[in-house]
Amino acid sequence: MLSWEDPDLSWDTSVYHHDMVVLPVSKIWTPELHVTNGVQTTIKHSNKDLLVHSNGTIEHMVIMNTVVGCEVNLYNNPFASNFCPIAINVWALKGCGMFLNFGAVSTTSANRGDWLTENVKLDAKGGRDDRNYLWVSLKMRSENPFMSLVLPSILIIVADVVSFALPLGGAERISFKVTLVLSFIMFLIILNDLLPGGGQCSPIIRKHFCFCLVILVLSTLQSMVLTRLAKCGTLRPCSLSKSKDLLLKDTDNEEESKSGITVIKLNASEEENTPFQEVVKFLNKMAAQDQKKARRHRFANKVDLICFCIYLTVLIIYSFIILCFSFGSRCEIDQLDFWS
Repeated sequence: MLSWEDPDLSWDTSVYHHDMVVLPVSKIWTPELHVTNGVQTTIKHSNKDLLVHSNGTIEHMVIMNTVVGCEVNLYNNPFASNFCPIAINVWALKGCGMFLNFGAVSTTSANRGDWLTENVKLDAKGGRDDRNYLWVSLKMRSENPFMSLVLPSILIIVADVVSFALPLGGAERISFKVTLVLSFIMFLIILNDLLPGGGQCSPIIRKHFCFCLVILVLSTLQSMVLTRLAKCGTLRPCSLSKSKDLLLKDTDNEEESKSGITVIKLNASEEENTPFQEVVKFLNKMAAQDQKKARRHRFANKVDLICFCIYLTVLIIYSFIILCFSFGSRCEIDQLDFWS
């Protein structure tokens, strides 16, 4: 609702006995409103007529739709809150022109979309009458973004922590962890359009996804390395370890061939005990190999336990840090920079 005074349209009620008249809006001058930070603004008259009082006061109603460009602060997404100014003014230059006086300001349809309008108040930058703006307080609905973005990443990290309970020697843990990494990558690709953009205040949630992906890959690599250590007792590539084993076998064969050249005369009782001694040597060799494997598995399990403790400690510290940044830290944006 607009109201202004035009002395040229006033009259004497003693001559013309009417307090008010209705005139066509196309024949009367009307003030032109504009939004300083508006991207696109359309104004249309709600009626083809307007009301003129005898003292020159004119009342008229216009419908104004505007698209406002303001920097959305998504630093704490999906628990973000933001302030957006709507600078509605009239023409004025160096004290000459018009000045706009606002009346009561109220909100309607505040609970639609992903953002909630918490409050709207009137303010003026620097106390100047030609720089009025509506200060709109917005808050994001956190339920949907939390369920679709944050919760799946937390569940994948929890599954990766529990995967340390799988045996280290088999391939079940590695295949499970690789599945988690691929699932998380596909999750990010699918939800790429839903992720908030950059801007002046980069969202923490992007750093959260980056950390989750890095920690999943490191956990998978750690399981691969320890599985190799538990099976072969070395971190060298397979080709080097196989060549070393072949070299050792060739050395053993040479020693056996050299020992085979020596002719030793055995007694009849010793000749009878020779097969038994060979069986004992074979069993002792197998027992030594089993003990060696057991030592490798015990060592790998100890290292795996240490890595799990470090992994869990890092996750606990990270959870505390991300909560502090999400709820205790803010990024400030100058929303009135268009008047700078």
